[in-house]
Formats: sequence, structure tokens, C-alpha cells
Amino acid sequence: MLRALALCLILSACAAEPALVSPDTGLSGSVTRQVVISDHPHHVLLGHVLIATDGAETTRALVIQQRRDGVHRVRMWQAWQDGRALPFRRLPSRAGCTHGTCRDNAVGFIALGPMMLEHAARNGFSATLIGREGAIPIQAPAALFAEALAPP
Repeated sequence: MLRALALCLILSACAAEPALVSPDTGLSGSVTRQVVISDHPHHVLLGHVLIATDGAETTRALVIQQRRDGVHRVRMWQAWQDGRALPFRRLPSRAGCTHGTCRDNAVGFIALGPMMLEHAARNGFSATLIGREGAIPIQAPAALFAEALAPP
């Protein structure tokens, strides 16, 4: 899963379209637009949904970045939703640029199972990130997940 996500992050930096295809790596998939998922005076978090297939393995994730503000960088360690831990992984802050901008620091990603993705496409997605700065609530709109599931 990490290999597919890493390749997608690299390819999405170069992608002019939301489709990701690399015959050299065998990777295919799509990436959505970025939206603000947490707007706070000291940290604005952005998110996009990524679906990547590497052979028989498919990775679905909400990828989270922080808009650089010159003041500080958030460091998150966990994500929670309705009292249960979500599969959250930290990413190195310089994991790569996405969506044509290098103004963002990578924060991490929340892996989404197929049912979670479909539920989020109908109802949106909310969670709480936990880290050095305390608890940061995030909210991603249903339309973002529906965009990820839409056929190319």
C-alpha cells in the first residue's frame, strides 16, 4: 500500500489531469482536486482523495497537506472517528508537491476501505487528527469522494 501511495504522490505532482497512469510502474488510478478540510488561523489543512491500483492491490486514501504559513508545521500521529482509530500514516513533510503547488507540507493520509469511501461519497467524511498541536477536526465534503469514484 505504501508503494502505491508513494508512486501516486510522485505522479500526481506531474499530472495535468486527474487520471494517473504509468506504464513503466504498472500504476493506474485517479486523484481529485484539493479542498480545505480544516480552516484555522494557525493551520489550514487541505485534502484530496487518491485511488491507485498497483497490480492486484488498490489503495484508497484521503491525503492531507498543510498550507505553509511560515509559522509552524503540524505533526499528526493519529486519526479518530466516532471513538475508533482510523488507519492513519504520517508522511514526510517534503513528500512531494501535489496539484501544481509546492506550498503545502505533507501531513499524512487516512487509508479508506471501499465501504468507507462509498459512505463518504454519500455523507462526507469527518475525523479528528491528534498530534503535537492537540486535536484538529477535519471535514471533507461528500462531493470530493463522489468525484474520486466517478468513472474517468
